[in-house]
Amino acid sequence: MSLSIKPIESDPGQTPGSAPVKRIGLLSLISADCDTVPAMANRARDFHCAAFLTLGELGFHVMRPETATRTPEEAIVHIRALEHAGAETLVMYVADWSYSTTAAWSALLTNGLPIVLWTNARHDCAGLIGAGAAKGALSEVGIEAPLVYGNSDDEAARKELKITCTGFAAARRLRGMRYGLGGSRSLEMLTASIDPNQWLTQFGVDAAGWDELDVVERSKDVAPSDVNRYKTWLAQAFNRVEVDDVVVEMSVRLYLALKKVIAEKHFDFISVKCLPVMAKAATSWCLSHALLGDSSDADGPKERVVCACESDSNGALTMQMMKNVADQAVGFADVRWLDPDNNVLRLSNCGSQPTELAPCRKDIHWVAHGLRELSWKHGGMCPQCISKPGRVTLARLSRIRGRHVMLIAGGESLEKPREALRETYWAFSPHAWVALDIPAKAFIKHLRSNHIHMMYGDFRRELVHLCRIVDVEPIVLRGD
Repeated sequence: MSLSIKPIESDPGQTPGSAPVKRIGLLSLISADCDTVPAMANRARDFHCAAFLTLGELGFHVMRPETATRTPEEAIVHIRALEHAGAETLVMYVADWSYSTTAAWSALLTNGLPIVLWTNARHDCAGLIGAGAAKGALSEVGIEAPLVYGNSDDEAARKELKITCTGFAAARRLRGMRYGLGGSRSLEMLTASIDPNQWLTQFGVDAAGWDELDVVERSKDVAPSDVNRYKTWLAQAFNRVEVDDVVVEMSVRLYLALKKVIAEKHFDFISVKCLPVMAKAATSWCLSHALLGDSSDADGPKERVVCACESDSNGALTMQMMKNVADQAVGFADVRWLDPDNNVLRLSNCGSQPTELAPCRKDIHWVAHGLRELSWKHGGMCPQCISKPGRVTLARLSRIRGRHVMLIAGGESLEKPREALRETYWAFSPHAWVALDIPAKAFIKHLRSNHIHMMYGDFRRELVHLCRIVDVEPIVLRGD
């Protein structure tokens, strides 16, 4: 059975900063009895095309069989073809009356593929009858699927489809990923530690490891021409580089060596241990953090790679989940201070932050690392900046007696002058000031880590749907 695939290059739903292209499989379910009435068969074909076009307009890469799915036998062929094509979520569109056995067969054959049911709100169709039977059949076989009710031009239904499919596909995308843990437990943070076997079972993520000192040794072999090219680029792309030349060169070498290790070991996302070991051995990973999380470097456009600091595996997975939802820079920060009167959360970290969180690269000053109490061999360099203003989503994975939960909150990143950094620590950079949607007490009540992660936009509902698929309890803090 061949598949019709909508080209994603001309997809009008894809805009910068929106969700990455998710691969959505579409089945249109209808009773085989409809074939006996030509008008019903023609209408089913039209609905199949309309559903396909609608999902494409929402920004998805949509795949579908050439015809509607009428029987369990057809479901076997269609599902296998969609899975082979790489579908990350399955939308079952029930345009009219259909047999619930077809829905159940389709769902059971997907090997855990997330499912969204959708039907129209037309009074001249039996879509809701068919969808009700399908949803009940899925529940009977232990599969829960949300039902979206509305026509293709219904904005509420379209929004619900986009949010649900984005969250489900982001969850499915985790399966088969490989995580690189750099070093051992950092600074005795139990909140950063994980059970690798639990990750493999629950998320489908393989947690492997790499040695920081191996990268230090590899960095010595980086070509001087590559180092000079990056040093020139740093001086041109950013506002200032106020760091000793030895530190800049060593930071560049570490970054380029780490990129090679990531490619060799096929890591999708990583963490580094960094301090205090790297302060004595070479320099900090701050430049690597910043550039890995960006969408470009001196070599041009590239894939963002999530990098968490302090061997924070829970932080790395949280950030990767957020990146799966919306392909943009994701921040890693300490929960530094929360103003109890104004509900403003102050976030900072010594240097681990993508530069794309700043208003632009010209807002960034590369400054000497601020933790002077450590025994430094050469010193470090940090991207001093304040995150740009705008709507943000905050999230953090934790475990309660072995069961994962995710804290999810929203807020507004505030515009601040650079001098505001002196209110905390001038060289502790970058920073963000976030006006939370909820009272400070509500945030503190559910805080279970010294780290939290930030991305621009409101993706709380997408993260909730992601959590549902991977058996994580979402703790959503709302004040709006």
